[in-house]
Amino acid sequence: MIGRKTVIVLGDVYESEFSYSKTHGGHVVRRDKLYDFLFANEYEAWFANMAKTLTGARAVKEWLMRLHTGETLTSATPKWSWEQRERLGQEYLGYLAADILAMHEDDTQEYSKRARGPRIARLKSQLELDGYKWSERRLLFSEASAVDAAESSGVIQHLISVVSLAKSKATIHFLELSEQHFIEKRWSDSIANSRKFLESAMQEVAAAHSLRVLGATLKTDTYEKPVLVRDYLEREGLLETREKETVAKIYGLLSHTGGHPYMADNDQARLLRHLSLTVGQFVLLRYKGSINK
Repeated sequence: MIGRKTVIVLGDVYESEFSYSKTHGGHVVRRDKLYDFLFANEYEAWFANMAKTLTGARAVKEWLMRLHTGETLTSATPKWSWEQRERLGQEYLGYLAADILAMHEDDTQEYSKRARGPRIARLKSQLELDGYKWSERRLLFSEASAVDAAESSGVIQHLISVVSLAKSKATIHFLELSEQHFIEKRWSDSIANSRKFLESAMQEVAAAHSLRVLGATLKTDTYEKPVLVRDYLEREGLLETREKETVAKIYGLLSHTGGHPYMADNDQARLLRHLSLTVGQFVLLRYKGSINK
């Protein structure tokens, strides 16, 4: 799934390409240029004709953003459910991303290509974080299972808020750094912060549980050693033995993984981040469930 942050970046690319602000105020959408682009890339007539209706600042960007929610497609799909519109919106976002990347690749004008370059680079990085790769003029989904890291990140931040972890800002900070460093192509830093996020999430869950259930602050020695934190979570029933062993192996991967001769660094960073988010969410949900019980 193409995530919301990626759609915002994609919207920025299209907004910059197909609209501009006047020197003395006002905003112009290059509607003919956008229509021609959609027509040339064989979009259906009803969709291409939408380009003729766009006016004002952010019009192009918000048109794409509303594809993610399905709103852009409402008039063309009056009897559809919102879920159906969102699925179709994902298809169109994929087409639009691939077509703008192909246009950039084909551009022979050095000035326009250089000016557009940073936005295109960021778009590619965001797409990679969602599990997509631009290769041989195609946008490929590079994962066997659809793990939506962007949505997981939002769920995790909400969970952290709900269970009121003491050092929630630090946990969220590591989570955000893992994404930021991935976008910046700092693969090792992204992996390191994915590990720090997972470590912080488990530490804070253990500390919160100890204070709430046992009425005592978690021992410093336990809090500072990931292996003792895992032992505590198992002992208190928040992790089963097999789950604890799985978490330990994943934590080991995050701690000791370097460049692998059979895997690109970006793929390694992305997949390890997904593992970290999945395990972190699992532990947080277990703790939330214990509170509700």
